Amino acid sequence: MAKNGIGQSISNFISGLSSALSFGGESVVGLSIGSSSIKLVELKKSGKAWKLLHFGMVQLPEDAIINREIVNQIAIIESIKTLVNQLKLKTKNVCISLSGTSLIIKRMVVEVKNVRELQDSVFWEAEQYIPFDISEVVMDYQVLSRSKDYKTDVLLVAVKRSVLESYMNCVQEAGLKAKIVDIDFFALQNCFEANYPTSSAEAVAVVDIGASAVKTAVCYAGIPVFTKDSAVGGKNLTSEIQRNLNLSYVDAESLKVGGGQAIPQEVSDLMHIMGENLATEVKRSIDFYNASSTGAPVSYILLTGGSSKIPGLSKLVEDATGLPTQIANPFNSISYDPAVFTQDYLSAVAPIAAVPLGLALRAGAK
Repeated sequence: MAKNGIGQSISNFISGLSSALSFGGESVVGLSIGSSSIKLVELKKSGKAWKLLHFGMVQLPEDAIINREIVNQIAIIESIKTLVNQLKLKTKNVCISLSGTSLIIKRMVVEVKNVRELQDSVFWEAEQYIPFDISEVVMDYQVLSRSKDYKTDVLLVAVKRSVLESYMNCVQEAGLKAKIVDIDFFALQNCFEANYPTSSAEAVAVVDIGASAVKTAVCYAGIPVFTKDSAVGGKNLTSEIQRNLNLSYVDAESLKVGGGQAIPQEVSDLMHIMGENLATEVKRSIDFYNASSTGAPVSYILLTGGSSKIPGLSKLVEDATGLPTQIANPFNSISYDPAVFTQDYLSAVAPIAAVPLGLALRAGAK
């Protein structure tokens, strides 16, 4: 995250880089490898603001990524190459991100007198939270605060080395360089902070509803004080349409997103049921945050992700949680050339652009 350096510290360690590396004066690129598609955002500094140069997306074959782990490396590599060629991308350095069950994010307090012993204490404490062999993970942490009684509040991130390397290898084989590896939650916070200036005393929930997961990040005082990753998403709806209408996966997906045709009533009914299920999942996350956190209560909810476009979902989430809810616009504070991007186009792609845009902003952080 640009504001407090959490994203910078963690991502630089994960990608094996030093903080001295930067993207210099060139454009910055965020590459989001999701479970159903790959999205790319390229930005360039324009005065004090960022300007959108490129946005692109390519769909992945079914099951190329399962449980956020890459299964079909060839499909990922070829899809990235296709995207790069379509956009005629010149910049090779990109910022990517990770999510899923191979990733552990934990806020914890350790007590240590000597700061030089802090890393050993954090990593020793971390072992009890990591469900993998400690030799198979990459870890880093960021200090959030330190009190006079030597209690240090830290945010720990750990990821399975094999998963990290598979993502980085695919990017490299596609001819790019993963200069920074970040976290989806931090990318969402970056995007939120850049587009929605808010009081430091106000907590806001940014909820990314993707193909295979609902990712909730409660942002408070420049920190993602709460994160939750739930394994439910738009693919569940596609599967229900496929099963109920006896269609292929491709045809079911086409019906779900409209496909230029009227949506059958049966599909509309399934969408409403799925919307209610997703709203319930969001409510669970907010309730869990309220029950487990001493931070400020959530003021409002911003929805992102491809499945946030399910008709009526904002209203369903608002009714379930009792909180004002809207679809986030990651281009609120991003300039663009109207000869290249129409307002209708940006409105259409806004729900799926939050994570890659947040990654591009991370790449451009000083």
